[in-house]
Amino acid sequence: MQPKKLKITYFLLPLMASFLAWSFLQPSGLLATFQNNLWAVNYLKRLTLSPGEAAPMPLSEPLPHAAILAARHALRSEQPEEARQLLDPLQKFSDSAVRGTQAEVIYALGSKAEALNIWEGLSDTILLERAAYQLAQAGDAQNALLANQSLYRLDPEKFTSSLAFSLISQAKLLEAAELLQSSRSAYPKSTYASDWLRYLADIYSRQQNWSAAEKLYLETVSENPTDQKAWRNLGLLYNSQLKQPEKAIECFQKMVSLSPEEPYGYELLAMAYEKTGNDGRALETWRHLLLVSPDSQSALQAIERLSTQLTPTP
Repeated sequence: MQPKKLKITYFLLPLMASFLAWSFLQPSGLLATFQNNLWAVNYLKRLTLSPGEAAPMPLSEPLPHAAILAARHALRSEQPEEARQLLDPLQKFSDSAVRGTQAEVIYALGSKAEALNIWEGLSDTILLERAAYQLAQAGDAQNALLANQSLYRLDPEKFTSSLAFSLISQAKLLEAAELLQSSRSAYPKSTYASDWLRYLADIYSRQQNWSAAEKLYLETVSENPTDQKAWRNLGLLYNSQLKQPEKAIECFQKMVSLSPEEPYGYELLAMAYEKTGNDGRALETWRHLLLVSPDSQSALQAIERLSTQLTPTP
């Protein structure tokens, strides 16, 4: 039996060798990969030795994608025009590596909307999220909105909140409210559902519709009793607009119980106590705040002021 196995092995070896040689010489085989890498390495050496002076080396037909690495290097070196020149010969290719790099180049050159459209077509939520953040930070609200709209189309449940914030930042409150209500209906069991309700309450508060805001904040804490932001916003609503500091105290107490290491809750609670005339509880709360935040100037000043008021004169 052993000699027969050896014969089979010897018979297969020439076939395997022929296959390896064939695959090595294919346009996308090992030889092409080696040539691509060698081209890119040589070009990057020239770029490093003479930055800004290394003209793109000619690409032969078997090396269509070697330019991608060099183009990315040019982008990192803040040379988007050079990156564009490197990618021009790849216009005929439509794979995701080429299109994604082209989008980064045209984004750097100022064609934001076009780049966002390409990333949406590639379902690249990572680059879209990064662009949305950068655009918002740069004050480009219109393109930030486009980026968030693309994200929403790719994953409506995940990106409802970011799109709502973008709409709110442009004072498109009605559109934001409709979006949040739509997502509440479409994804009633979503982990974001109570957040969307709080955002709706925030919109009503911006519109000075205090009763509607109160109703939605109460619904929010009913759905999610651990939502510290909802307790805070409801307390602020009671303390300022609705003139019900006693109810505000209950909200701020809940806020403190949820985050006992957060100074802001103690500050709000102490001020609410003072508003009701309960200076003793206010002083006690300011002292708690000082334990959490020893450098709090507001706590130090309030303690000095209330201690003087509560100390009987001889």
